[in-house]
Amino acid sequence: MDFSFELKVNPTHLHLRHPPGSHIAAHEIADYWSSVGELCRKHACRKLLIESYEPEAPLETIDVFDAGRTLAENLTGVKVALCHEDFAPDELSLFFQTVAQNRGVKVEFFPSLDEAVRWLDVDTGETEEQLH
Repeated sequence: MDFSFELKVNPTHLHLRHPPGSHIAAHEIADYWSSVGELCRKHACRKLLIESYEPEAPLETIDVFDAGRTLAENLTGVKVALCHEDFAPDELSLFFQTVAQNRGVKVEFFPSLDEAVRWLDVDTGETEEQLH
């Protein structure tokens, strides 16, 4: 699968930025988290900032469970900040967070980039490495 995002590499973290209108379908979630996990391992990343937009289509509960489980399997030891501008977490996003956290991965949702960066406790002096 080819996922569209901009990757910025920083000594303290990775920053993935999805373009407006991008969407990951339920059947692509496992491949997505596998790809993100590979990037984290390649760059010895322990902190990850993902900027995206609120999903257009809601996922089913089982899809959310699988997404949280798959995230945890691929991002063991990584602290993940998910920034969805002007997003208020709902029951399903909190369930996703709980599934991942119960498997040892710290995940939080943020409505603003500043809040996400503060929570990650990272320096934002990023250098662009590649574009997917």
